Amino acid sequence: MKRNMIFLMVFLLSLTLNSQVINEDNPRKGHWDFKPEKIWEVDKAGENEFGVIAELLVSDSSKIYVRDFKHNISYIFKENGQFLGSFAKQGTEKGELSRYLNRFKAENKIVLGTPEKLHFFSEDGVFETSYKNNLFIRFPLVFLNQKEFIYAPTFPQSPVSQKKLMLFDLLSGEDKLVVDFSQTKNAEKSTPLALMVRIFGLTPQVSLAACEDNICFGRSDQYTLYMADLKGNEHLSFKLDRQRKDVSLEDKKNHLIGSKIPQDRIDTLVEQLPDKMTYFSKITIIDGLIYVYAVDTIERNQTKQKIDIFSSDGRYLFRGVLTFEKNQKFSSPSNLVLCKKYLYVIHTTQDGRQKLAKYRITHPEY
Repeated sequence: MKRNMIFLMVFLLSLTLNSQVINEDNPRKGHWDFKPEKIWEVDKAGENEFGVIAELLVSDSSKIYVRDFKHNISYIFKENGQFLGSFAKQGTEKGELSRYLNRFKAENKIVLGTPEKLHFFSEDGVFETSYKNNLFIRFPLVFLNQKEFIYAPTFPQSPVSQKKLMLFDLLSGEDKLVVDFSQTKNAEKSTPLALMVRIFGLTPQVSLAACEDNICFGRSDQYTLYMADLKGNEHLSFKLDRQRKDVSLEDKKNHLIGSKIPQDRIDTLVEQLPDKMTYFSKITIIDGLIYVYAVDTIERNQTKQKIDIFSSDGRYLFRGVLTFEKNQKFSSPSNLVLCKKYLYVIHTTQDGRQKLAKYRITHPEY
């Protein structure tokens, strides 16, 4: 990331968005078919079968990373599916993790988060250094470089009206407000938040995507997204006029069944969870187009992912639906990664086994 992103974000503090594109829930160019074509799939890390893998990540050099939560270790694969090795097992020695929580990219580094630290590894899984960071307070949305990242005040603890992006410097330990988009003239009423577990598609959160000279960000319980280039020459917001989908108590209970949450707490939690799904769960920018992972269900495993595709000037162009052969299932959007030419996914078979797969896909030319 270029450092002038920081100056752009500071610039955004004082700007008033001078244009908003309001889109009807009817894409201008209709349906888009990604035409996924499987290239390879694997169900083992070397000679070892997968336990419970998740947290799929693809580096800029096309190396693929997953975390095996049953065996408490991370795996690396080459872009052709060949297993390269494992790293960051659970433990207390150098390069080991006390408790894995999430993974990130920081330029050419892989960053693994524990509750109290961010641990930096090379793309080959070699441990390099660690920095103190409370992941429950500062959860990175995107790293600008290897020392700075943008985060949003943690939901659901933050106030209902709070929609902010903050910049944190790992070296100085200082953080600063870079943009507050809480009180714009286009603000919408937020859904009340409660202390709860984080569930994709149900718990509101701020999402942000960055690619070269574009950033796009928004809060998932409001389908208004904000966009700016890194030079600050353009800025806009765009909205999709869509109704949020209801979610039943039964759906919420079904989602929590099989989790580590004690049964006597599930009934209390489902009462606190929102009664409506969020609009989206993830944002990605590819070749100037904005891909928004739309929320259609909170089921743990699903057979399709709806994706809204917008132009860089906020126009709703295509509605895409990703499906796979034989209606193969996958779990959360964190197990589905779109890239320029390829798609990576963690499938779950009918008997509960998992497979890591790579597909060739097509994108709109616009």
